[in-house]
Amino acid sequence: MNSPDISSPEMGSPETGSSDTSSADTGSAGTSSAGTGGGSRDGVVYEPLVADDAMQCARLEQVLFSGDGPWSAAAFLSEIGSRHTTCVAARSGDRLVGYSVLAALGREGDREFEVHTIGVDPEFQGRGIGRALLRRMLAVADAENAPVVLDVRTDNVPARSLYVAHGFEVVGLRPRYYRPSMADAHLMVRPAGEGTSS
Repeated sequence: MNSPDISSPEMGSPETGSSDTSSADTGSAGTSSAGTGGGSRDGVVYEPLVADDAMQCARLEQVLFSGDGPWSAAAFLSEIGSRHTTCVAARSGDRLVGYSVLAALGREGDREFEVHTIGVDPEFQGRGIGRALLRRMLAVADAENAPVVLDVRTDNVPARSLYVAHGFEVVGLRPRYYRPSMADAHLMVRPAGEGTSS
């Protein structure tokens, strides 16, 4: 998964099996728009990712997660087209400045969610866009009172801090998880019912 990194990478990819949730910044099943609508004080608008965003997402992945198995445009297209994912775009004008992908695992009523990736354009980091993307994903899980899991590089302190602030706890270590960097990852979980504490 690619993790909101306030400036570095994290979670995994459908292609590599690695997860990295961290290139954000200190911010229901189906390609849902739940929690995606709306803008912010700084003119950033949040809406569903569309197929035309796949190439720009892949470009940002290369910048953000180059040593940790960045997703390709094909991987983004697969996620955007899945009925089991919620894919959110952050836009400033016509420019894609951030993205996130949340997957629903299991049957409705007995589901957990996994943050697959979050990324924010380096020029837009530090503005709360990663936090806003994360909150939109968490709202989807909270609507089903479901837990959320993610992987984050052990050395990505800003992303881990963001996750802890939103109710996640470290529950495991994945040695040499990211490829080709061989960086370790923390497995983090946000239990069901944490929605009121963030």
